[in-house]
Amino acid sequence: MAKPNGDAAWPWPESRLTYANAVLPEAMIAAGVALDDWALRQQGLDLLGWLIEYETAGDHLSPTPAGGRAPDDVRPAFDLQPIEVSTLADACARAATIDPASIWPHGVRAAAAWFMGANDARQLMWDPQTGGGFDGLHADGVNRNQGAESTLAVLSTMQHARRFSTVRQ
Repeated sequence: MAKPNGDAAWPWPESRLTYANAVLPEAMIAAGVALDDWALRQQGLDLLGWLIEYETAGDHLSPTPAGGRAPDDVRPAFDLQPIEVSTLADACARAATIDPASIWPHGVRAAAAWFMGANDARQLMWDPQTGGGFDGLHADGVNRNQGAESTLAVLSTMQHARRFSTVRQ
């Protein structure tokens, strides 16, 4: 399991963020609850809180691009994948079940807003006519392919958002 590295500015257990990053703190939270290990649970909550803050730029999420992100990388960076946003929503929804902090519902709402256009390119990331999620956000626009992973990402995120707000779809 990931151990704290002692660096408050970059507590992530690896030198860069890569793919589906929020899965790690969500697993730590779930394992901490299942094992009745308060320290592991709290470590997962702390790491998830850091990830939300790190992946927020002003008023919107700016998730890790497909090529990863290191502490000194310039933002915004592209190509962005919906799975980064949906795994963050999943982790925040899990955290909200065990911790009353407002950051968790806010994280879910920010993830839903990302799909609705509150992102680095201010582009809608799903098709309201088909319900399909777009596959990527590039510097020059949206990849309009509607693959299964991206569609599931938007659907699961919006399901979580319904629990925490009145997000319109």
